[in-house]
Amino acid sequence: MENGLSPASLAMLSDSLKKLERDLSDLLTTTESDAQPTPLKENASRLSRMDEMHNQSILRANRIVTKNRLIEVQKAMIRLEEQNYGSCLNCFEDIALPRLKAYPEASLCIDCKSKTETI
Repeated sequence: MENGLSPASLAMLSDSLKKLERDLSDLLTTTESDAQPTPLKENASRLSRMDEMHNQSILRANRIVTKNRLIEVQKAMIRLEEQNYGSCLNCFEDIALPRLKAYPEASLCIDCKSKTETI
């Protein structure tokens, strides 16, 4: 066992990371054209133009979150290859399997993550 994870758990989490990476990459690809600046339409009212701009800003913000999560997934895949996946990067304790199942890219145990969110 590695970092308290069985080979079966590691294989399952590896598959989860690979699927998540594909899904996030696909999402970024499909939303790329919608994130481009909206051209000014001749017959568009000011309110509909503002709605379009607002929707685009939400889409761009979501794309940033997606890109950041993809980066974390890729970092987790590197940790998996280096055989230190599943250990908290802060306290070096094992990250609980339920947390890794929910967030396979998790790099902090729940206690350390909680501490970073309360500060």
